Amino acid sequence: MSSLGVKMMENKSDETLMDQITDMLKKAQTGKSAIPTRLKDWRVYLMRTEMISLGIKNNAAGSVYSPPAAKLMEKAELFLVWEDEKCSKAVVQNPPPGRADHWADHWAAELVNWRAAAFSDPYRAPIPAPQALPEVKVIDAAVEEVTISNRETLFEYQRKILDERPRQAMSNGHIMAMLGNHRIWTSTGLNAAYHDSRFAVSWSFDSIVGESFARRRLISGAEWRSLWDNSVITYNQLQTDGCPVSRNTIIILTPSVVFQMIEQYVLPNFRGENVLEGQSRFAVNDFVTEAVIGDTGLTLDIDPLQPDKWASYRMTGEGIPAMRTTLLSAGKIKSPYLNLKDAGRWNAAPTAIPQGAAGIRIGHSREEKWEELIGTIDDGIIILSVLGLHTQNPVTGTFSLSAPHALRIMNGTVTGRTDVRITGNFWDILKDSNTQYATEEYHDHPYVLYAGRPENQ
Repeated sequence: MSSLGVKMMENKSDETLMDQITDMLKKAQTGKSAIPTRLKDWRVYLMRTEMISLGIKNNAAGSVYSPPAAKLMEKAELFLVWEDEKCSKAVVQNPPPGRADHWADHWAAELVNWRAAAFSDPYRAPIPAPQALPEVKVIDAAVEEVTISNRETLFEYQRKILDERPRQAMSNGHIMAMLGNHRIWTSTGLNAAYHDSRFAVSWSFDSIVGESFARRRLISGAEWRSLWDNSVITYNQLQTDGCPVSRNTIIILTPSVVFQMIEQYVLPNFRGENVLEGQSRFAVNDFVTEAVIGDTGLTLDIDPLQPDKWASYRMTGEGIPAMRTTLLSAGKIKSPYLNLKDAGRWNAAPTAIPQGAAGIRIGHSREEKWEELIGTIDDGIIILSVLGLHTQNPVTGTFSLSAPHALRIMNGTVTGRTDVRITGNFWDILKDSNTQYATEEYHDHPYVLYAGRPENQ
């Protein structure tokens, strides 16, 4: 990271917030605070971000609904353990208000409130010891430049969306660049920090079809052209009516729909706390026996070590170094994802933590290329979006969803738009050996093809 970026992200206010919190905690630990109960251990995770964003709403740039904005945000998450083994959790938003000579009183009052809210937790997370962080590329000099000085680049993307959109389309869009500073320090001597960057651009036409790009780096020219052309082609295909589906029509879930299904079904069911509390499809014994829940070629994993990925990181907010965790391999369930607290209850080591659905990777040993597979489909329906997925039961995996914007495929050619309803069971789809997976460049999740008996609407 350049010296300019380091200077920006580690300015005086950042140091002041860290210094104030550290001084307060040390006083509580040595008995120099107004609270009779001493502080035994603590963990503090500080996040500081600078973000630039702008948007498009109904073909208008910079309207009241999407004005350009610059935000500087600070937040510290505290986990405290007192000498009587009770715990406190707190979130500090930005440095305290008012004059500097009043800050000591502010923190003293905060400490009293945190102690008053202390609770007993037999499964409390331990305070981690210092560990080396892996080298992961999560910072990009070009995003840094865009965020700090060359902000005209963001307006260029805004103009491209407006200038190149289909003339009859009502366009919406969003562009964002962000720099972050993450630091964690503890009573056990852990003191680690790293910088990161993020860039995202998305657009849609008539709020029906669109594309998005989200990485820790800027989008390349080739990526922009591919994603843009794909969205325009899809939009034009939707202007023609396709023929009705049959009971034998193959259902094709696009990467964006697969992303939503990961969010709805995979994330909650592989979360360690949900498994332990009986709120998951799986029980602890399923992981012990490596129960088969998918086709033998299927894998699910969390890999925050990938360079430039949106969901990659160097350490968690608890201070655990990034690592790769396999959730499912060869169709067999392998591991939940565990934070420090859940790992203690599981009697296991903590794992990688997914940063949303973007942090889960689906792979299959028989993956095909989408551009080659599409020409072989005789009777299919491409599901571009669904309505109501968030209302479906994540444990059972069943779904019945309206897909008003779907594209009909006949004899390898997209013929037009069709309105359908799809039903099925997510877990059955994963277990079916006839389910197909197809990858497309610039998309992190695959297309998923299954036999599901769609219905015309």
